[in-house]
Amino acid sequence: MTVQFCQLDDELRPVGTLQIMAEWEWGEKQIIRMILEKGILQPDWDFVPVGNRLRFDLTFLIERATKWDLIKWDMATLKYYWFTKPILDLQPILVLMNRGEFTGSSLHVFSDKDPGRRVPALYRKGAYADIIAYVNQEHEAALGLLQESRNLLADLGDRRRRPPT
Repeated sequence: MTVQFCQLDDELRPVGTLQIMAEWEWGEKQIIRMILEKGILQPDWDFVPVGNRLRFDLTFLIERATKWDLIKWDMATLKYYWFTKPILDLQPILVLMNRGEFTGSSLHVFSDKDPGRRVPALYRKGAYADIIAYVNQEHEAALGLLQESRNLLADLGDRRRRPPT
């Protein structure tokens, strides 16, 4: 398990370097504690998750944080989080790029990135440097596609925007 984060500017460009925290270096509980301290599960705009298929990642994080007694959420808290937390997820853009088809809409189809299915085998082999390389590759691929999509969709928005009334 890894947790990674990097501050982005309004044009989705990195402001600093990608920070990667790995379970094999810190322990799972500690990396979850550290990312929680950044505010990822706070239902505010201070830490906005940006990535691909974030519902999976955030649900996994919530489950693991609950297992380690780092959070105690009831159903109302969980619903409040999902309805109020801003996230910028690449998944719907990938589906639209794939002409509305979910099958075949993975990030590796549209970018220079290896499929993620190989990561568990890398972990079992102890190939941690390869996992870190994969995480960096995924970061670059997702950011590149998000930046390009932002520009294309902003142009579409400029053409489609109605004048103020």
